Amino acid sequence: MSHTQLFRSKKHSHQYFVDTNTGDAVCICGKLRGSPKAPANKYNATSTFYDGYWYDSKFEANQAMELDWRKKAGDIRDWERQFKIEIRNPKTGELLRNHKVDFRITHNDGSYELIETKGVETEGWKAIRIELEVLWLPDHLDYKYTVVK
Repeated sequence: MSHTQLFRSKKHSHQYFVDTNTGDAVCICGKLRGSPKAPANKYNATSTFYDGYWYDSKFEANQAMELDWRKKAGDIRDWERQFKIEIRNPKTGELLRNHKVDFRITHNDGSYELIETKGVETEGWKAIRIELEVLWLPDHLDYKYTVVK
């Protein structure tokens, strides 16, 4: 594991070096000796490293692992992470927002499924979900949208 991977994980122990310009003791991760600990994530999610990528939570990384297993078993053709969607006004074509869905699955029959992993459903995300279901999905009939809780 590289130092970058270690300092993002729970196993990181700070290794301080003296900055010759300021004289401060600084870790490679950027922490100054004696500075306060960073606040916890407001949803208590832990960033997790899996198969070369960082995921926002253990739950999301486990979903990626499950998709790998499904692909190896032949249940799905392929999958990709962080699939970008442009949600547009149906009348004017004006871009309302860009949204990245956690995963896009390509099924064996050529259809697609968008997977959103949610531990906590916020009001902001609920608004995005409604826009996606009402404005984007009707124009993309070969897609299915699934929320995994």
